Amino acid sequence: MNISDVRENALKVDFYELIIWITIIILLYLISLNNYLLFHIVIELFSAYFAYVIFLIVWKSRSRLENRYLLILGVGYFFVGSFDFLSALEFHGMRMFPGFDANLTAQLWIAARFLESTSFLVASLFLIRTGESQEKKVKTLESSIFAWKTFLVYAVISVTCLISIFFSQNFPDFYFRGSGFTQFKVASGYLISFMLLCSLFLLYIVRDKFEEKVFSLLSISLVLTGVVALSFTFHSQMGEAMGITSLFFKLLSIYLIYKAIVDIGFEEPCSLLFRELKYREEDFRQKAVFFGEEYNHICRMIGKRYLTAHRSAEEKDYPENYPDSYNSYMQNLQGIGFQLNKDFKLIFLHGPVEEMTGYPKQDFLSGKFEWQEIIIPEDCPVLFKKREKLKLNLNFIVESEYRIQKKDGEIKWVREIIQKISGDSKSSGKFQGLVYDITERKMAEAALEKIDKIRVKEVHHRIKNNLQVISSLLSLQAEKFEDQEVLEAFRESQNRVASIAMIHEELHESESMDAFDFSDYLRKLTADLFSSYNVGNRNINLKLNLEQVYLDMNTAIPLGIIVNEIVSNALKHAFPAGKGGEISINFYRTETLAAKYGMSSQDKDCSEGDDCTDCEDCINNNFRYILTVADKGKGIPEEIDFQNTDSLGLQLVKILVEQIGGFVELKRSQGTKYIICFSNEER
Repeated sequence: MNISDVRENALKVDFYELIIWITIIILLYLISLNNYLLFHIVIELFSAYFAYVIFLIVWKSRSRLENRYLLILGVGYFFVGSFDFLSALEFHGMRMFPGFDANLTAQLWIAARFLESTSFLVASLFLIRTGESQEKKVKTLESSIFAWKTFLVYAVISVTCLISIFFSQNFPDFYFRGSGFTQFKVASGYLISFMLLCSLFLLYIVRDKFEEKVFSLLSISLVLTGVVALSFTFHSQMGEAMGITSLFFKLLSIYLIYKAIVDIGFEEPCSLLFRELKYREEDFRQKAVFFGEEYNHICRMIGKRYLTAHRSAEEKDYPENYPDSYNSYMQNLQGIGFQLNKDFKLIFLHGPVEEMTGYPKQDFLSGKFEWQEIIIPEDCPVLFKKREKLKLNLNFIVESEYRIQKKDGEIKWVREIIQKISGDSKSSGKFQGLVYDITERKMAEAALEKIDKIRVKEVHHRIKNNLQVISSLLSLQAEKFEDQEVLEAFRESQNRVASIAMIHEELHESESMDAFDFSDYLRKLTADLFSSYNVGNRNINLKLNLEQVYLDMNTAIPLGIIVNEIVSNALKHAFPAGKGGEISINFYRTETLAAKYGMSSQDKDCSEGDDCTDCEDCINNNFRYILTVADKGKGIPEEIDFQNTDSLGLQLVKILVEQIGGFVELKRSQGTKYIICFSNEER
């Protein structure tokens, strides 16, 4: 299906939706003519329904929803809907709460409106405060914690209001029978409208954080909500027709919020839930331009130096006027030429010594200051080792790069080339060489490395976000089905995608660009799987014994999917309903286990237990790592052939183990145990 087809189908859906809403409005209006009480309750229940759906979709996406405005709004509407629902139950003498009068309805309604207006205002202020730091990466755990904190704050405020209304009864009065609404209620209506107006202004300021359609829907909803707040402030002065219109406005305002968050969330989740990715991409482009300009400047500087040296070298090819050519060459020599005796003591020095080192040339020639003293100590051993090799083989040409510290403390990179003086007798053993400044080249290399590191990390971050979009789409699509097998298939696919996304997230956060701590990844992966299968209510324990091992992406992705499949199968099938158990994962280098049990590659006998036997098999086959995943469940039936099975999960395990050049063995005693041996080698 192409884009035009999608747009055509979307237009058809919008047309059908418009017809449905026109029908609903007509029916509601007819109801209002005959029974205003029923009409009011239906509107309030519709509003509560939309509020709860808004909360559910936002809460389900909380770990990946980077727009905190929508998150605060979604959580807030759960409590707004709850107050509206309670208000509907007490409206016009329904008497769901004995001992209270019409003032209770007004109190609950005002509490809901204050929560609603405050949510809009706080969400906008929060987005303005955090909007400047676009480089901040919002992690999954941080988003979930923020969502829970927001929910807790709303819960505390809502519970406090309910206690004040129903128990301590010190909540302000908004309605008295016979006299109507109080002045405090009128003032509250004005205050709520002013807060919504401020929210609209703040929303306009941060409009670039939203898609245009989402911003328009939120703005219209704010306007309608403000109109509703004002209209009910003067409810006693208005006729019934205006009251009906206000209720329609209220339903429309919350439906627009629903449309912005839920409907667009289904149709365009990339643009709504992950819009901050666009800012990161633009930030990356700006960084690339900056580093590119810096790199070009460095290259121009290096090119200038090269042309100067090249012109000086050309003069050597013309022996007529040799003294002039030689003097010109020596004057334009960018490096420091030197000669050493057989003991590598300096006997000749020429060039910009003081410019490069900060010390006069005579200090080195007189022996007052040794060249070795300005070399950074960490670089000395390698340099001296190369010079010793030159003494043993006089035909060598030794090239070294090291750092020196100038007299003023500045660090410079230099390149040194040393060789035996051509034609000199072996007995004299003199050496000559050249030292020249390569600091600019090193800066260029560092800039390129930084650019490449940023590029690779951004690629991993984009891949992770795209995979999370796919995971969210699978989750949203699964909600349209009720068949358990279909839902299970969607959940398995979602977990597989999530396991790969988590690897790219680890690589993005890792200091290294091509490897990360796989043991830390296993902890996060298993925690997500236990959460996905709601293990907390099933008394299943997880035991991890993991050694810190760094794996590259080519090995980590297949291995992550393998662990995902094995643990998922155990959580689904190993433990009958109502029974607990244990899943254990061990991950070690083979030499670590060999040292633990006192084995070597020549040992063939082991009597220390199962772990020792597993280690023995891996050592004898020259594997570097061993991973075991075991459960103390009912085990896989003997009639199932692990090597030839119809199960997609077990097929994936077998194929992916072969892909990483490993070996897998299944043991069925006391549950199920998978033993996987492999090596982390480039393929």
